[in-house]
Amino acid sequence: MTSFVAELKKQHDDFLKKQIKQRKARRVETSPLRNDDFYYTDAPKYAEKYYGETFRETTRFDNDWN
Repeated sequence: MTSFVAELKKQHDDFLKKQIKQRKARRVETSPLRNDDFYYTDAPKYAEKYYGETFRETTRFDNDWN
């Protein structure tokens, strides 16, 4: 029984060491979607820049439906 408890305590201590190490790790945003090159906050500007005429043709009648 004591060997089981000792093994369990060892596993628990190892787990806590990993948790502390992870807590101290520096978190860095590495997603390419957050770069200025890929991330747009102005959707109409993005659509106009990359889709141009197609964007204008598909949205020109949007206000007529109201």
